[in-house]
Amino acid sequence: MFKIIIFSFVVSITLLNATNIERELGINIGINSTKNEDSNKFENPSIGLSYQDNKYIVAPRVDIDYTSIKNDKASALVKASINGVYEYENSTNTTPYAVAGVGYEYVSGGTKDVFESHPFVQGGAGLKVDLEKGFKARVEGKVLQIIGGNDENNEFMLTAGISMPIGVAPVVKKVVPRVIQQPRVIQQQPIIVRPQPISSQVSVVHSNNNACPIKISAPDFDRDGVTDSLDQCPATPCSFSVDNYGCPVKTTLRINFETNSAQIRALSMGQVHKFAQFLLNNRGSTVRITGHTDSKGTATHNLALSDRRANSVLNALRNYGISPARLEAFGRGESMPIATNKTASGRASNRRIEAELFYPKGK
Repeated sequence: MFKIIIFSFVVSITLLNATNIERELGINIGINSTKNEDSNKFENPSIGLSYQDNKYIVAPRVDIDYTSIKNDKASALVKASINGVYEYENSTNTTPYAVAGVGYEYVSGGTKDVFESHPFVQGGAGLKVDLEKGFKARVEGKVLQIIGGNDENNEFMLTAGISMPIGVAPVVKKVVPRVIQQPRVIQQQPIIVRPQPISSQVSVVHSNNNACPIKISAPDFDRDGVTDSLDQCPATPCSFSVDNYGCPVKTTLRINFETNSAQIRALSMGQVHKFAQFLLNNRGSTVRITGHTDSKGTATHNLALSDRRANSVLNALRNYGISPARLEAFGRGESMPIATNKTASGRASNRRIEAELFYPKGK
């Protein structure tokens, strides 16, 4: 059985060899305790495979584990389970997470009414450490509860392993460099989604002492145009437009690039870091990063350039600890101008990075 699992892992690596961080394939070794009546006895070695899809807030993960049993009631366990993994974002290279799921345990050489095959539920926690090129080290502890068993009640598992990114790496067409005017981004005045009209008889109360302009004659702590009694996100920065709940929807980031380059300049990294801190403090959203250009150059060139710039911002946010499950990037090239391309100031306005926030259904 060990040989079968290792062979499957090698075949999977061969067939899925690529570098997309959204999905990962892992291998782990560990130790299992099946006798827990008096105390835990971690004496049964195990090996396993896992497949995790990280494009969701709660990432689905499939586990297959083999455990060799060191007693006369059974010879081996084979477990297959479907789990949900929730990772806690932070700005370090370590990511704690919680895991829970259901599965089925097949008992080889079992004893009737003592050690038999049954479904189970399980839960636990772990820690991931970022390595090079998307690889991650992982340690994890889980508790498994048998469903329907007569004698065997639970198991404890401790594992350690490594995961590798899999998928299809994006292909970017090679383009001939063109001389394009130095980008200069001008932040646009946000479009405010206003709530229902407020009576003019309400007294003006503004407790937020930041630089946001006053928009309504009602209590509005963050001055986003939504009264405090309706505002579900009461500390929205001025640069965001908001929805009817007062939660941030869209902003234009002041990200500067060299001409014909997708590398974020040092003077813009503070803006990226500030936005990352905002996302870490507001975890209920997913984020779409969209790159735009002016009309200088060909449409094909501008589309590729805008896509690379959007992905540069996405990767920078990931480096600051934002989960890839929350991020996606697109390039729109010159197709969506917000100003005329006939003037220098208009072209500067069109060379921009926009960030849109989306919330779970029912927000």
